[in-house]
Amino acid sequence: MTKIKLVKKFTKLQNKKLQSNRLFFKTAALVKSTAVFILTVTVVFSTSGCTPQAEKLYDEAYKEIESGHFRIALNLLERSADLEKNDKKKTKALTEAARISRFEIQDFDRALRIYRQIILKSQDPRSRFNAQDSLAEVYLENLQNYQQALKELLILEQLDVGAELKEKTKFKIAQAQYLSGNATASLEYIDAAFKMTLADKRPFLKLKAQVLLSLKKYDEALTAYEEIRRMDDRYFAQENLFIATSIVYEEKEDYSSATSYLEKYQDEIEDKSYYELRIKRLKEKLINKPLFKGRRK
Repeated sequence: MTKIKLVKKFTKLQNKKLQSNRLFFKTAALVKSTAVFILTVTVVFSTSGCTPQAEKLYDEAYKEIESGHFRIALNLLERSADLEKNDKKKTKALTEAARISRFEIQDFDRALRIYRQIILKSQDPRSRFNAQDSLAEVYLENLQNYQQALKELLILEQLDVGAELKEKTKFKIAQAQYLSGNATASLEYIDAAFKMTLADKRPFLKLKAQVLLSLKKYDEALTAYEEIRRMDDRYFAQENLFIATSIVYEEKEDYSSATSYLEKYQDEIEDKSYYELRIKRLKEKLINKPLFKGRRK
C-alpha cells in the first residue's frame, strides 16, 4: 500500500514538472514572438520614417507650383530629394527642381548645380543623359558660354544613347563650334556628320548655310539653302529661309537677285510687313549702289 502511494506521489510530481516545463517553453516562445514583433515594427519605422516626409514635401511643392509660388516649390523639392531614399523619386524631385530653376525663375547657376547632382547621383542612365544634355543647353542657350557648352557636349557624345540622340548631340556640337567663333571646325564637323546616316539632314544643312555665309562662301551657302528648299519647301517657309536666302544675296551685294528672289516667293513669306520692309531696303541699296546705272547723283 505504501509502495502504491509512493508511485502515485512520484507520478504527480512528474506531471507538475512536465506542466511547469510546458509553461516555461510557452512563455519563452511568447517572449521571443513579442521581441520579434517589436524588432520588426522598429525596423519598419526606422527604414520608412523619411519617405512619408519626403512625399509630403513633394506634394506640398506641387501645390505651390499650381499657385505659381515657384521659389517656395523649388526649396520644397530640394528638401524632398535630400530626404528621399528611393532613387527614382529622388531623381524625379531633382528633375522638377531643375526645370523650375531654369524655365520658371531663370536661376541658371542653381539649375546647373541640380543637373550636376542628378548626373553624379542618379542610378538611371537615361536620367543622367538628360541631365547632361540639359546642362549643355543651359551653357549654350541661356548663358551663351559656348566653350563650356562644347566641353559638356563632347562628354555627352561619348555616351551610348542611340542613333537619334547621338545625331542631336552632333548637331549641337557643330552649333557650339560655330557660335564660339570656330566656323571652319563647325563646317568640318557638319561634313563629317553627312557621311553618317542622318534621320534629318535639314537642320545640318541650315546650319551649314549659316556657317558658309559667315565664311563669305556665298555661292555654297545659296546651294545649301536651295537643297533644303527642294527637300522640304514647307520646312523652308516655316524656318524663314526665303528671307535667309535673300540675305545671302544681299551680303554678296547682289541686291537685284535678292529683290527678285523675294518677289518670286512672296506668297510663301508669312510676315508681309517684314517682307515689304526688306524689299524697300533692298531697292534703296540697289539705287545707291556705286556704278549702278540708276544711281542717284
